[in-house]
Amino acid sequence: MKALIGFTGVLVILSSQALGFGYFDTMTNGTVLGGFSPYTVALGTVRAIGASEPASIFTNPSQLASHPFTAQLSGSSISWAERVIESDVDKTVRTMMTNNSGMAAVVYPAGGITIGAGIAKVVEFGYEGMSLIYDDPDDPEIGVAILDSEGSQIEVMGSVSMVISGPLSAGFSGGSRLTSVDYQYDFSSYHFLIPDSSCSWVKENSEFAWHAGLTLNGDIFKSGISYSSETLYMEDIIALGGSAFAQHLKNATIGFEAELASPLDQNLFLGKLFLTMPLTKSLEALISVSFDDNRVANRSGFGFGMGFSGRVGQFTIGGGVLNRFRARMDSAFPEETSDRVDDSYTIINLGVSYTIGDLL
Repeated sequence: MKALIGFTGVLVILSSQALGFGYFDTMTNGTVLGGFSPYTVALGTVRAIGASEPASIFTNPSQLASHPFTAQLSGSSISWAERVIESDVDKTVRTMMTNNSGMAAVVYPAGGITIGAGIAKVVEFGYEGMSLIYDDPDDPEIGVAILDSEGSQIEVMGSVSMVISGPLSAGFSGGSRLTSVDYQYDFSSYHFLIPDSSCSWVKENSEFAWHAGLTLNGDIFKSGISYSSETLYMEDIIALGGSAFAQHLKNATIGFEAELASPLDQNLFLGKLFLTMPLTKSLEALISVSFDDNRVANRSGFGFGMGFSGRVGQFTIGGGVLNRFRARMDSAFPEETSDRVDDSYTIINLGVSYTIGDLL
């Protein structure tokens, strides 16, 4: 009976969508995919500053002011692992991979403004997990629980940006965030006195969302600030950053960015340091490190990114890789005991853009 009550509690908690997953916050807001292009992925998912490219529609549209007529496509492969740690030993390891993340956008200069439109997957809800269930840790398991979820959050945006005065530009993008997720939870009993059980539910939502930003472009220094609005399944995000051109360091650009999710509430901080360095006239290398202030078991989150961007005629081709990890306490399965859960994910992004020109 004790175990049965516990399983019923699991179903109630899952159905209430109240659990946290760290990076893979599947039960609440999903895994936020901050990088939509090789450049943003390699530079640690920068939002306020970075390259002027159509992908900026989803981060800081002010970077698109005076941008030429350009179309951009990118796609990502994302894999992750979570390790349930108990007494410094891997108790359970779960992995998953998805290859269906992507972005498409186009921008066009129209007089004194630049307009744009795009679509991108901004959140991943996928999860595949299995956990053995015990009535007493010293006794054999009495069943197995399986949780599967599949779904995503998509943004469809239109944007406008313009130069306000001198080096200062502003931009705004607005549109819909579309969420669709399917959940399935199953418990298979090993004990004839405890029945099998299952639960399935759907999460669907559509809301207006927007991004806005300012960019200050100088000959040596560049700075920017961006804001992304809050919706039911996404926290609002504010980011502030700057970069400097260092001619004495082989024309490298060094930058930083501070990102705050759910400002004035949870204040989830993410810091990023990055470097871009030209290798030839048409090829540059990208590298970054990132960190957050989430500390569990004396650990803080850390990330490392690298990539390249190369120009071939009117094409810009790039690739970026980002690995990020952190520790957390929560598990997808409330009955599961552990000292901590280590999360890690890797994004591999490939993309291409084509600059058509100022006018057709």
